[in-house]
Amino acid sequence: MFAILLPILLSIIFWLWIIMKYDKFEREPLKSILFVFVIGGLISSIPAGIFNQIFLSIANHYFYIGLAENFNFEKSRLFYGFVGINEEAIKATATILLIRKMKDFNEPADALVYAMTVAFGFALFENMIYSMNYGFITFYIRQFNAVPMHIGLAAIWGIGIAKARFLHDGKYLKVVAPYILIAASLHAVYNISTTLIPGSFLTFIILAVCAFFLIRFATRKIKRYTEDGPFSNRLFCHYCNTINFPFERCCKNCGHKFDLEFYVLCHNCNVKVIKNAPSCPKCGAELGSEITPMGS
Repeated sequence: MFAILLPILLSIIFWLWIIMKYDKFEREPLKSILFVFVIGGLISSIPAGIFNQIFLSIANHYFYIGLAENFNFEKSRLFYGFVGINEEAIKATATILLIRKMKDFNEPADALVYAMTVAFGFALFENMIYSMNYGFITFYIRQFNAVPMHIGLAAIWGIGIAKARFLHDGKYLKVVAPYILIAASLHAVYNISTTLIPGSFLTFIILAVCAFFLIRFATRKIKRYTEDGPFSNRLFCHYCNTINFPFERCCKNCGHKFDLEFYVLCHNCNVKVIKNAPSCPKCGAELGSEITPMGS
């Protein structure tokens, strides 16, 4: 039992550390992270698994790992396409339902942190099912491909959640849907590639590399969003990594203009203010035509 619980615990510690590492100016409370991790993982993995099985039954398609005679490429491609949409949409929906009214969801980077946390919860519960069906060695293998894939793809629709919350007045369905479709398409391609690449070791290496780049993309997005966020009292140049004072309009080192995705500077006190805000939350100055955009 200890031999099973220890790697699960180490996996939880490692991946939650990766997710939280770059949210450095206003870290999310651990209790909120654990709540979203457990509840989000459960309410996404259970219905997703049920819908996957229903689709297999309707399509009259069953396949088993390692048995080529049970493999039908056309049906498998259709199934993997459904899996991508099904799992990404359910994970995104679970995340939105859990965090949209959460008081700790107060900057764009938080959308990615919570989205990736829900996705990790999903991946962990999914891994436990895979391990029961195909042996615990599957758990170790999926730590290098499936787990980072789920976490990395979540950052894509996490960006949509951030934009819906901070730029589009909470219009989640309209704003997030295109990002879910992008993640679902990549998810489907990822799954289909497992049937196209000959050799299990080569498949493992290629998918692990792809998953690594997804994680790299996700963590860099969190880092950028948190550096550009309201709890950072400096401006970070993303071209030369120079730290600038908040009243700068161009990087003092390389001269690039600052262009933040979610914020502008208050013309009166230089505080970062969410775009479209009517007034500065610090000094009360009315914002609008007088506001100074980042980069002007």
